Amino acid sequence: MKVEDSVYIFTGDKFLDFIDIEKIKNDYNNEFQVSEEAQKLSFPDYYSALLENFPNRRNITGRIFFENILYSNLKNIFVERIKGHPNLEVNLFKESVKKLINEINFKETIPVNFYGLMNEEGFYLMDVLNITVPKASFIAGFDYTVSDNKITSARFLLVEVVPKAEKGTVYFIAGIELDFLNNVALTMVKNVIGLKKKDDETNTTIHQIHRKAEKVLSLLGVSLEPPVVKSDRESMFKFCKELDDRMLDDVRRDLYSRTDTTVKDSVKNLNDVLFNKTDSLTSTDKTDLTKKIKALLLSYYIEYKLKPMDLVRKAKKNKLVGYPTRIKFTAGKSGRSSTQSTNSKYPVAASDMFHSLYFNFEQAIGLDSWSISWFTDYTFSNEKDIDVIQTTIYSTSKQFRIVFLADRPLNKEIIHYVINTVNSYR
Repeated sequence: MKVEDSVYIFTGDKFLDFIDIEKIKNDYNNEFQVSEEAQKLSFPDYYSALLENFPNRRNITGRIFFENILYSNLKNIFVERIKGHPNLEVNLFKESVKKLINEINFKETIPVNFYGLMNEEGFYLMDVLNITVPKASFIAGFDYTVSDNKITSARFLLVEVVPKAEKGTVYFIAGIELDFLNNVALTMVKNVIGLKKKDDETNTTIHQIHRKAEKVLSLLGVSLEPPVVKSDRESMFKFCKELDDRMLDDVRRDLYSRTDTTVKDSVKNLNDVLFNKTDSLTSTDKTDLTKKIKALLLSYYIEYKLKPMDLVRKAKKNKLVGYPTRIKFTAGKSGRSSTQSTNSKYPVAASDMFHSLYFNFEQAIGLDSWSISWFTDYTFSNEKDIDVIQTTIYSTSKQFRIVFLADRPLNKEIIHYVINTVNSYR
């Protein structure tokens, strides 16, 4: 639809549930000179005014709308490795995309007047599509990047129309980003509530729409590696323990050195009081008990000497990416254990329960799931800036998923920063 050739009407209202109006207007204001009068308009009128005032920059307005859907509120992110893909030579890849579009979009549920716009060169049609047929699915946007005549990345906005519990339909969206340089695939989903499941083919959960996205990728010729749960859990334990060690290493070493002799003497005395020579504690058990007592002493020391915010500032000063706030781990002898802090602003290291479990944590063989608060000032430009955004990372035999827990809208930069950091440990 060329704006100059027809009367333009914004009909992308169903997509507005996936963006933050204030954020997207700020993004447009950074790109265009928007009048104060236009700023006050409803988003449909605001967007229409943009197209009227900047008719030759429709691709930019579409891209900003597209990225605000992809990176604002699709906070459940499945992170997978690409095992195979179609030929990435530009023309050959476009042929694969053309076949995909023909398979997904060219159906009776999509008005035929849009078919010409849905092509392998790329398109953003979120503002003009208003599909209401339940279970209809389509690609609303697609773009890609190129280097040396090879596709380096591709992004798709997969939409499924799902009935609401009360009346009408809503969009259920999977944002797909393929990074062919690093062989990483992201499927980003918002957990939409109030969906009505009419039959087994109706996708109403994030896992179901994720599986739908995987099927779409297979039509494109992209195959994904299944997660290696043992390796993932071990790598997440390594990441989590590294953060804890770097935040508490000096405190832990100082306390342990000051109490080492006293604690060892206490363990020896307790052993003499409680056991006779025939059933005395083994040297290994004495060592383990010593470590457990020291860990408990550290919890009291932190409670009396350090406030949770002191630990947060210490983490920022040491240029840590963030700090763990909840851990659920598997240890050899103790089975599964978990502990958490009171909220995203406090490290789990401020919890006495963490230190009571610290010996078990040190023996852990992997993290099933854990939460980490990330400093949003990830360039460390301001030591006093301790604003954080929390994520929970899940590792199972079927998925590796990062969930952003913040109420505020996200952005592409923080999402990529978090995912790239996590992947560097996998």
